[in-house]
Amino acid sequence: MKIRQKLIDFKSRLSDRHMYSIILVVTAVIAGFGVYQYKRSIDFRNKVENGYRRAFTELVHYTNNLDATLTKATIANSPTQLSGLAVDLWRQAAFAQANLGQLPVSSTELDNTSKFLSQVGDYTYSLSKKAQNGQQLSQKEIDQLTELQKLSASLNDKLVQMESEMFAGVLRFGEFKGITSKISSENANTFEDSMVQIEDNFSEYASLIYDGPFSEHIQNRQPRMIVDEPEINQEQAKEKISSFIGADKVSAVEITSETNSVIPTFSCTVNKTDNNQIFAEVTKNGGFVLLLLKDRQPENAILNVTDAAKFARDFLLKNNFPNMYESYYQREGNTVLINYAYKQDDYVMYTDLIKVKVALDDGEILGFESHGYLTNHLKERPLPNDLISEDDALKKINPALSISAINKAMIPLEDGKEVFCYELKGTQNEKNFLVYINVKTGAEEKILILLENEDGTLTI
Repeated sequence: MKIRQKLIDFKSRLSDRHMYSIILVVTAVIAGFGVYQYKRSIDFRNKVENGYRRAFTELVHYTNNLDATLTKATIANSPTQLSGLAVDLWRQAAFAQANLGQLPVSSTELDNTSKFLSQVGDYTYSLSKKAQNGQQLSQKEIDQLTELQKLSASLNDKLVQMESEMFAGVLRFGEFKGITSKISSENANTFEDSMVQIEDNFSEYASLIYDGPFSEHIQNRQPRMIVDEPEINQEQAKEKISSFIGADKVSAVEITSETNSVIPTFSCTVNKTDNNQIFAEVTKNGGFVLLLLKDRQPENAILNVTDAAKFARDFLLKNNFPNMYESYYQREGNTVLINYAYKQDDYVMYTDLIKVKVALDDGEILGFESHGYLTNHLKERPLPNDLISEDDALKKINPALSISAINKAMIPLEDGKEVFCYELKGTQNEKNFLVYINVKTGAEEKILILLENEDGTLTI
């Protein structure tokens, strides 16, 4: 009897342990499945939110362009110029509206924003058709364009603020607010709330381009200065860069690689006598210095921009770059980047561009780039005769623009052609503009927005 009871007790304990093991296994499987599903939900959330981020970033991009293009349109005075701007506006508004439609917000909540984008596209398209028929805009139509520009500037400000909050993780798209808060234990702002605020809360915004005017066209053209030049070898490249920097300042030059892009180059590492290094590129044809960079961050700024420009001019003259005109500049910390364009007689050749970076502590040249100059420069261009007068040029621009200066310049057009113009600097509604009037035909060739502050002079 005792033996039988012991067997029953052993069987019972065995069953309990077996069941306990089963429960543990089942619990582990359920927990593992839960973790797997949770991870999948997080991955799905990230995938969808990344899609929303992309759409929102594109929306910001196109509304930025809308603001700049609308600003130019308010002072355009020729049918050809206005027609081109109107087509750009129609395209930008359409893309902005398409990206707005991909965001997780009810269309009724953004009725005003959607109507605005639609209105910009439709209205400017109608103006484009009118301009193509050679008709001038009425004052009422100009006033409506100005009002659209103000709304666009206000919209940009809020969208850019939201974009910054999005990248900082402060702003999340509303559909995921719950899971985001649980994961981060933060009170993330909802995207819907911020978008709804756009309807009423607007202020001014402008987008900047830092290379100065007319730099985009130079990227893929065959370089004029090197096309017929003989090819040099590595030893000659070393001599070229040593002479460019100053042979007394160079202890050694090493060719690290070769490139075969639009402008084939030797890449060099230059060891200076002060134990610092410089990276440089020398063209295989002709041995021109294309690029020079020294990785040094000045700790303070003793010089002003005028002082720095003198160091840059002396450097350019020493290396046989005469007649270079200081056009635009931008301060970057304790350095300044100055754009120089070649000047022939009275004309600034904006295509023939060299950029020089100067340290504001001691005037050392920290950077040099001559892509635009090597690509476009001609020692002497034939200059136009039989020009229209400055007074006639003034009659070609919008009378609302108050002109403060008139110069002459050569600028590139979108088709790659070069055109000689009067460059008229003017102001309207506390904004500065550059308007380019063809010196031969009087056509309004280009409009740029000019932004000037203590850090530099920029254009859009």
